[in-house]
Amino acid sequence: MERDTGSRREAVRQAAALWVVRLDDPSCSDADRAAFEAWRGESFEHEATYEREAVAWARIDRVRALRPGLQRPDADLLAATPQPQPQPRLSALSRSPWARGLAASAAMALLVAGSLSFGTSTAYATAIGERRVVVLGDNSRIELNTDSKVVVRFKRGVREVKLIKGEALFDAAPDARPFVVKAADAVIAADGSAEVAVRLRSDGAAVTVKKGAVDVDPVRADAKDDMRLTAGVAAIYDSRGARSRVVSNAEIDRSLAWRQGAIALNGQSLAQAAAEFNRYNHRQIRIADPSIAHLRLAGYFQTTEPTSFVNAVTSAFPVSASEGADGAIRLSRRS
Repeated sequence: MERDTGSRREAVRQAAALWVVRLDDPSCSDADRAAFEAWRGESFEHEATYEREAVAWARIDRVRALRPGLQRPDADLLAATPQPQPQPRLSALSRSPWARGLAASAAMALLVAGSLSFGTSTAYATAIGERRVVVLGDNSRIELNTDSKVVVRFKRGVREVKLIKGEALFDAAPDARPFVVKAADAVIAADGSAEVAVRLRSDGAAVTVKKGAVDVDPVRADAKDDMRLTAGVAAIYDSRGARSRVVSNAEIDRSLAWRQGAIALNGQSLAQAAAEFNRYNHRQIRIADPSIAHLRLAGYFQTTEPTSFVNAVTSAFPVSASEGADGAIRLSRRS
């Protein structure tokens, strides 16, 4: 039975590795991606195994990016990953096809051996309108919202994630090591299992605890606004300091509606709603008439369907929509 289980796991691992390579190929078709999504959706084991294989593949890409003469490396990734010292005559060797194959084999050997020179930093990102779920090696999960990026680094004694941009929901798995999220002026630490949403703002970070508890400390040395946040509490960390408030489960669910590909409005202004839709779409919504910016809205809309939102607004209010020269949707008061 144990042998059968091991064989099945190895088969899943091999299938996941093949999907990683296939999806990384520029010739990967929409049909291939649909088949992959169907395979990944069959079980949590498929999803977790794929994410682990993707991490290994990303590490190989990172090693290659560090070699001279190739593409520019990810600056955020290198900021969390110590760079190796250059080796003699590496530039000359890199021109040899045989040497390139040898270097790739050496990179794989370093990964298998767990080389400390490159650490375990990995970057994950989403494009505009995209969402992504990342399962880490300790079974913690990161759900990335649109246009977001994180750098994950598991160091001795701590699991660390830096939110570079955007928004994410972090579900920390139980572990002896603390799970730490760094975002703008805040350091969020969970010493057990916790679920916390973090969104970067123009001047700081918004933190909402969905489950468990976290300690939040400011990055600035002169600040004294450290606090412990429990489930149902949200806080803002910015240049004015820290401010927290109790939030209902319904409010938390609305703020996390993006996990289902939606925007849940509950009294936001038209200007705020337009700004939210613009996060998810290349086609932007512009408020051409300031007199309508204060209109209050409520409703549940798909993030990638700004036209449906605009139709609802123009039906409910004396607002008209037109297309600008840049393709943007311009809203103004109906005459």
